[in-house]
Amino acid sequence: MSEPGSDERAAAESALNRMTDGFVAVDREWRVTFCNERVSDLLGNEHVPELGTSLWEAYPQLRDNEFGAAYRRAMSSGEPQTAEAYYDFFGGWFQATAYPDEEGLSIYFRDVTERRQLEVELRRENELRERVFETTPTGVLVLDEEGRIERANERATELLGIDTDPDGLTYDSPEWEAFDEDGEPLDRYPVETVLETGRPVENVEHGIEAGNGTRRWLSVSATPLTDGANEEPTRVVAVVADRTEQRELETQLRESAASLHRLYEVAGDPGLSFEEKLRELLRVGRERLGVELGFLTRIEDGVQTIAEAVGDHHRIQTGESCPLSQAYCSRTVDSEGLLAVYDAEAEGWVGTEPYQVFELGAYVGGKVFVDDELYGTLCFADADPRGESFSDAEASFVELLTQWVSYELDRRERHSRIERQNERLDEFASVVSHDLRNPLNVAAARVEMAAETGDTSHLADARDALDRMDELIDDVLSLARHGDEVVDAEPVPLGDAAERAWQNVTGGDRDATLVVADPPTVRGDDSRILQLFEKLFGNAVDHAGPGVTVTVGTLTDEGGFFVADDGPGIPPSKREQVFEQGYSTADNGTGFGLGVVAKIASAHDWTVRAVESKDGGARFELVAPAGDPFDR
Repeated sequence: MSEPGSDERAAAESALNRMTDGFVAVDREWRVTFCNERVSDLLGNEHVPELGTSLWEAYPQLRDNEFGAAYRRAMSSGEPQTAEAYYDFFGGWFQATAYPDEEGLSIYFRDVTERRQLEVELRRENELRERVFETTPTGVLVLDEEGRIERANERATELLGIDTDPDGLTYDSPEWEAFDEDGEPLDRYPVETVLETGRPVENVEHGIEAGNGTRRWLSVSATPLTDGANEEPTRVVAVVADRTEQRELETQLRESAASLHRLYEVAGDPGLSFEEKLRELLRVGRERLGVELGFLTRIEDGVQTIAEAVGDHHRIQTGESCPLSQAYCSRTVDSEGLLAVYDAEAEGWVGTEPYQVFELGAYVGGKVFVDDELYGTLCFADADPRGESFSDAEASFVELLTQWVSYELDRRERHSRIERQNERLDEFASVVSHDLRNPLNVAAARVEMAAETGDTSHLADARDALDRMDELIDDVLSLARHGDEVVDAEPVPLGDAAERAWQNVTGGDRDATLVVADPPTVRGDDSRILQLFEKLFGNAVDHAGPGVTVTVGTLTDEGGFFVADDGPGIPPSKREQVFEQGYSTADNGTGFGLGVVAKIASAHDWTVRAVESKDGGARFELVAPAGDPFDR
């Protein structure tokens, strides 16, 4: 027969051995009274205590760790105690619970390392998801089935203009106003559609104006979440993207396309003159940039002149001029590319001379070149500053207009040069075909007569005819080569030029007299001015004879100079004709001498006229343009 209670004890031990937890029983003296088989699985066979051994001797680490402290509390308090900690000795996480009774403690423990690792991984995953949620550049909101915002990341609160805590707000909160493409209040919010239909929506765009006045365009995608028990959404996740910048870019592209289309229409219209095209393109530029003024300037000798202008500004009108230093264009000329000022006050212009003179709040301008030389500037401006800087698209548009103006002006200049060259060629051809024929015929006839008769006196007449041909050729070549252009102008003292020309014409003939009466200094081409004097002096000698007196002096009232002689003069009825090509009052004249004088004067922007001298002879007056007097 078995001892009393032995069957129950055996059944209890069997049940304890089947447990997944380790089990150790100790008496009130901390002696081990029982260990189940799971202890060896969890701790290893070498760490299974012998019955009767003190718990503190079997596991000395317990004296100073969380588990030993819990066991002592349970023994002393009579209350169960639980501890969970990393057990250094066994290299893992354990959970132990001690249950006290009259006999001692029943200690249950398990290895929870895997669970703790899973918890750590889960926590890391949750932290990662939270970081992603908060830091994503896209706004994310979670709403309940009533449309109340439960959560919103930082980007969402920024886009909606709300506090970081959206508690109590709904998708249609009065904190903001949503509007459609036409600016009208939004009929239906994307979240509202999801809650009513249970179906997701994607990329629904609408505008929003937050309480702080910020206006944005948003793209909203929303997805329903269900609890699996039914199809009704219990939550909605909304993803919100900012489309404002893209919308603005699309608007700019549309505006740029429309402006470019208009530019090409105007530039390609054969029925419009350059001036008409320019005015229209200045208007197109004003509209494109949203400014009041558009203008083209001409810059010469430190002076800015408005060549063409559209808009209302008392200092920026066609024909107005000022020193370049007073103009915004002074800095445009010194800039590498465009000069753009969207807010003159904010950008430090207020104290400058250009701002004080013109008071422009916004300005953009580029340089215009003709034949690789600076012509002026093409500019757009406004008295008021802009709210934002000029965009890249706007700057490119101004550069395109500047290039077009440069090209057109360059083309016009080339066309004018070609026309002038053709005119000179026509003149040359006329002389070659007609004027040279007469002296050539004379020379040929005299040579033939000398050969037939043996009379050499005919050769003198032939030589005179050839001399006349030589003069004709020189005059025509001068017109053909130089025309009415001056290159590389420089200061030319007229007194010195007159003395040199006189020597070239008279060869020191003492019968002819030159009087130089303090003539001015001019800016021009020295060689051509010398030629001008030679033609005028030669004209005086030819018509007045070798004893002629020629005077060079200053026109004090008008700003200019004169060349006068004491010869027979020019009849009033002939004074306009003498400057025509091929006209001459002398039988042996070429008719091109005074024509050359007129061309040289025109090349210097001078006016030439023939009047009577005080001695009754011919007087030729050369007058500078108004506002550009000769230097003294």
